[in-house]
Amino acid sequence: MKSSRLFLRLLFASLALPAMMFSEVMVSLSKEHQIAVFDVDPISGKLSEKHRISTPGPPGAMAFNEAGDRLYVAMKSKGGIASFGANADGQFELLNQVAIDGNAGYLAVHPTGEFLLSSYYSEGMVSVHRMLEGGRLADEPVVIVETDERSHAVVSDPRGRFVFVPHTRPNSIFQFRFNEETGALTPGDPPALQREEESGPRHLWFHPTLDFAYSSDEQGKAITSYDLSESGALSVLETKTSFPDDYLEKGSTADIEVHPSGRFVYIANRGVNTIAGFRVNEEDGTVSLMQQSEVEPVPRSFNISPDGNHLVAAGQQSGRLVVFRIDEEGLLHETQRLDSGGSPWWVVFRP
Repeated sequence: MKSSRLFLRLLFASLALPAMMFSEVMVSLSKEHQIAVFDVDPISGKLSEKHRISTPGPPGAMAFNEAGDRLYVAMKSKGGIASFGANADGQFELLNQVAIDGNAGYLAVHPTGEFLLSSYYSEGMVSVHRMLEGGRLADEPVVIVETDERSHAVVSDPRGRFVFVPHTRPNSIFQFRFNEETGALTPGDPPALQREEESGPRHLWFHPTLDFAYSSDEQGKAITSYDLSESGALSVLETKTSFPDDYLEKGSTADIEVHPSGRFVYIANRGVNTIAGFRVNEEDGTVSLMQQSEVEPVPRSFNISPDGNHLVAAGQQSGRLVVFRIDEEGLLHETQRLDSGGSPWWVVFRP
């Protein structure tokens, strides 16, 4: 009788605990025409390779929809954009592939969940595709807008009102209003924020709840904080180096992400090969350096888990990943290094 009561107490206690579900990380391997899929341990964050998804070309940038059941992948060598959908077994299958005369270097799903935004580095343009029922992309884009050379990313503010396209060569961030009904882009006021020479805004990420944004400055080896006005115009708050003060060799920044809590922001430094972590002052949007964490060469892409507990960074040159646990103060603690495969181009957690 006593053992039966103990069994029932343990059973009810286990039912009261949240389910420990394994999440997934996708890594595009541009030299292998594959996407490596890793299971993520919910406690340690350690990865174990699960399987690979074959792609119809060399995969580059990737983006998930909010539900995590649709994956959009840019194919290099002007291979267009491919849509994948999760089947009943949770495996991703090719839905369709749309052609476009350019190499999409960055993809982002608009907050409405109705459109896919893409930017084109060499061609100097951005496009908007409507996402059809079932996850397929429309064959033709809603709009293509010419901007300027080296358009490195395309990002909307969290409410989806505005779209921003940072450019490294002209040192500017193009600003657009977004029509949520049609997907059309119209120039903002002003149409672009001009940065100082040799800054090179590359990637941009918005604070989840406040009107602040942060860019990685490729040539400037720095992080810049911005304020966002009600009319959709960015203005610079401050710029700080993201590199160690004693590093004098060549280098450049790459990816940047704000922590889901909004309290921290992280930036990838190529050359010195670190992830720099900054604490965000949520009163004025400025940042202060917390930590430099060593990663594999060359850290082109990283991603933070949706729960904010882990960060995975890819070494494009080494073909290896580094996994970190993020503590309550935003500090990174390395938990694992492992092989990913040839030329890992993009890292993304499945929502």
